[in-house]
Amino acid sequence: MRKATEGQTLPGDDRTEGVPGLLRDGRSVVIRRLSPDDLELVVDFSQRLSRRTISMRMLGPVVTLDRAGLARFLDFDSHRQLALVAIHDDRAVGIADFVPIENHPDRAEVTFTIVDDFQSLGLGGLLLEHIAAAARDHAISVLEADILADNTAMLRTLESSGYLVEYGTSESIMHVDIAIRPRAQVLARSDRREHQSVRISMQQIFDSRAVAVVGAGRGPDNLGRAVVKNLLTHGFPGRVYAVNPHAFAVMGLPTYPTVSAIPDPVDLVIVAVAAELVPDILRDCAAADVATVVIVSVGFGELGEQGRNAEAELVRFARAHGMRVIGPASMGILAQQDQRRLAATFAIALPPPGVVAMASQSGTLGLAVLEYARRIGLGFSSFASLGRSADVSPNDLLQWWEEDSTTSVILLDLERFGNPRKFARLTRRVSARKPIVTVTSAVHAALDGFAATQVIDRGAVVAELFSQMGVVTTRTLAEMFDVALLLAHQPVPRGDRVAVLTNATQPGALTAATSLSAGLRLAVVSDETSATLRGLVPSSESANPFDLSPRADAQRYEAALRAVLADEGVDSVIALFTPPLVHSLDDIEAALIRAGASAPEKTLVASFDGREGALSLPGIDGRSVPSYTFPEAAAAALGRATAYGAWRRQPAGVQRQPPGIEVERARAVADRIGIGEAAEAETTELLQAVGLRVTVPSDIAGPQVTISVVTDPVFGPLLAFGIVGEPVSLFGDLVFHITPVSDLDAARMVRSVRAFPLLAGTDVEAVVDAILRVAWMVEELPELAQLQLAPVAVGVAGSGLVVRGARLVFEMPRGERLHREPRVQAD
Repeated sequence: MRKATEGQTLPGDDRTEGVPGLLRDGRSVVIRRLSPDDLELVVDFSQRLSRRTISMRMLGPVVTLDRAGLARFLDFDSHRQLALVAIHDDRAVGIADFVPIENHPDRAEVTFTIVDDFQSLGLGGLLLEHIAAAARDHAISVLEADILADNTAMLRTLESSGYLVEYGTSESIMHVDIAIRPRAQVLARSDRREHQSVRISMQQIFDSRAVAVVGAGRGPDNLGRAVVKNLLTHGFPGRVYAVNPHAFAVMGLPTYPTVSAIPDPVDLVIVAVAAELVPDILRDCAAADVATVVIVSVGFGELGEQGRNAEAELVRFARAHGMRVIGPASMGILAQQDQRRLAATFAIALPPPGVVAMASQSGTLGLAVLEYARRIGLGFSSFASLGRSADVSPNDLLQWWEEDSTTSVILLDLERFGNPRKFARLTRRVSARKPIVTVTSAVHAALDGFAATQVIDRGAVVAELFSQMGVVTTRTLAEMFDVALLLAHQPVPRGDRVAVLTNATQPGALTAATSLSAGLRLAVVSDETSATLRGLVPSSESANPFDLSPRADAQRYEAALRAVLADEGVDSVIALFTPPLVHSLDDIEAALIRAGASAPEKTLVASFDGREGALSLPGIDGRSVPSYTFPEAAAAALGRATAYGAWRRQPAGVQRQPPGIEVERARAVADRIGIGEAAEAETTELLQAVGLRVTVPSDIAGPQVTISVVTDPVFGPLLAFGIVGEPVSLFGDLVFHITPVSDLDAARMVRSVRAFPLLAGTDVEAVVDAILRVAWMVEELPELAQLQLAPVAVGVAGSGLVVRGARLVFEMPRGERLHREPRVQAD
C-alpha cells in the first residue's frame, strides 16, 4: 500500500463539502459527512422530529433526545464508522450512520432518521446508496438493521434498493440483513430513482409559471430588459416580474427591489447582473423558495481558479437550498410546449415551435443557432444554453427529453458532458428511442498514455466513440442542422439503398458519388419500376441515378417519384430538380410533396432549386420534405441518418460477468493496492483473480495483442485493443470502446482492427473473453484508472492466451462519492 503524499488534500476531508442529490419532488439536497463540529446542526435536527419518528428510530416510546447523547453520537472513530447528513436550507433533514458489529468485522449496524416533512421523498434511498458505498470501503459486506414492523416506508425503501435483503421477524420488530455487494439491479434502480427526480426538476424549469428577471433595466442594450421583452412579446402565459432596486418600471412592469419582495411565488429567476452581485441574489432566491436560477452573468470559472471556486460555491449553496442552476454564462432557455412559449432568453430571433430540443455550451453563438433554425424553418420544442454547466448538465436534459412527448430529435453542441460514465449510459438508452446529433469539433479525447507512442487519429476516435453510443456525429453546426432537418421531418431510413432522381445529368452523377462516399448503396429497382420510368420519359435513363431529363413536367416528375418510392428495393430517395425556364416551380414543388406523402414509411430528401428548409403544402397529409441548397449536403445528411438507423437495428449484446472470476479476492487485492501503481505481485494476483493467466515463460508463441484501459476526462474509462508491432506503433491501429462492454461489443472490437487477418487460426474467442474480463474490472473496480496488458500471447484456436506483461494504476475516481478516501499504511 502507498502513503498519501505529505500535504495532499484527501477527498472528503473538508466536512463542509458534499455531493448533491435530488428528491422525488425535484428539490435538491447535499449529502456530506457528519463531524463533531455539527452538534448544533444535529440538535436542531432532533428537535424537529415527531414523537412517531423518534419512536421508529429508537424502536420504542422514546420522545426526547438529550444534548449529551447527541454529542456522544458525534464522538465516533471515523476510521471504523461513519455518519452522513442530508442538508436542505442549511438544516439537516436526514441522517444515516453505521457502527461495526463487534467480532464480526464484515458486518455493521445501520440506522436512518429522516425529519417528517422529508419522508416519502426518496431521501432514505439516497442515504442508503451513499452509506452502503461507504461501508464497502470499510470492508463491510452486510448492513444489519432492526426495524419496527409497521415502518412500512423504510421496508419499501429496502425492497426497492436492488440489494439482497433477508428478513427475520419477532412480534413487532423485523431484523434485516442487507447484502451491499454492488449488483446490476442496484445500479438500475438507482438510475431509475434519479431519472424520476431529474425529470421533475427539469419539468419545474420548462413548465415555470412565474419568472422574475433580476437586472432588468431601461436601457435598450440591457440584457435583462431583452429577456423581459421576449417573455412579454412571445406569449408567455404566466407572470413576469422585473427586479431592479434602482428603477420604478421596466417594459411597463412595476419593479421590485429583490426577489423576496415579490408577493407571489416565483418558479424561475433569470440573473443578469455583475458577477460580484450574484451570491447575494442567490441568497435572496433561497429566501423566496425559488426552484431554478438561470445565471446569464459572466466572470466565474472562465477567469481561472478563483472564478472556479466562486462558481463551485454558488452551486453548493444553491443545491443545499433546493435550487437548480443553469449557467453561469447562459443566454437563457426556450420552451415551446402545449401552446405555451417560455422565451426566457435575450435572443432576438426565435425558431418556430417544433420537435427539436437543443443543449448548447457555446454561449452567445447560440444566438446564431436560433436565428439559423428560424431561417430554415426548423422548429424547436426547447432550447437550453448551459454556459458553464456548473449544475444542470447535458445528462439532466437528456433524461428530460427522453420522455418529453414534444421532443423527437435532440441536438448537443457541447465541450464537456459532466459525468462521463453516466453520459455514455444515458446516450445509449436515449438514442434507442430518439436520435441525438452532436458536433464533435469541440470535443477532444485526451487518450492519455497513448499519445507518446502511437499515431492516433483523435478525430476518428471521437466519432467512433460517439457512434458506439448511437450518437450521430457531425463536424460543423451546419452539418448538424442538415441532419436535424431530415430527422425532424422524415422517418429514420430503414436501410442503405438510395435512389437518386434528377432532371439534370451532372447533379445526378455528383449526388450518386457523394452518396457512395456517405456509406450508402445505389438501389437497384425492379424491372417493373424501370419500365414505368421509361414509359414516363422515353429517353430517360433506367439506371440509378434516374435522369428524367429537363423535359419532365410536374405530372411526370410526380409519377416517377411515386414509382421509385414504391419500389421494394429502395429505402430512401434523393430528389433533385434544377429548374428549366419552361416549368412552374410551384407545380414541381407540389408534385414532390404529394409523392412523398404517398410513401410515408420511406425517407425523402431533396435539393430543389437551391432552396434550404422544410418544404410543405397546406392540406397535404404527410411529412414535410427537407430541401438542401446543394445535393452533397442532402446525401451527407442522409448517410448519417442511415448509419443511425443501422445502429438502432443492431443487436446490443449482453453485459455479463465472465465465468470463474473470484469476486471477493479481486476486491481484496484492489483494497490492498490502494492508490498508485500496483506492484508486480499484486498485479499478477489481481489478474489471476479475474481469470487471466499471467506468466513470463510460456509455450504459447502465437501473435501478440495489447488490451488497455485509459480514463478519458470526456468519455470516462475506455478499452483499447490492438495487435502488437507495426500495426499499432506505426499506423495507430487501435480500436477504442466506451464502457460498459457487451459480448457483441468485445467481438466487434477484435474484428475491427485493420490487422485482424493476422489472428487467423488463433484463439479469437479467448481474446474476446479477455476483453470482457478487463471490462468487468473497469465496472467493479472504479479506482482502476490505467491498465495495460502487453504483450498478450494468443495461442491456436482452443489453447487460450497468456499475459506476459502488465501494468495497473489505481486513482481516486473522478467525481466519486464523498466518502471515498485513499487507503494509507503506516511505515
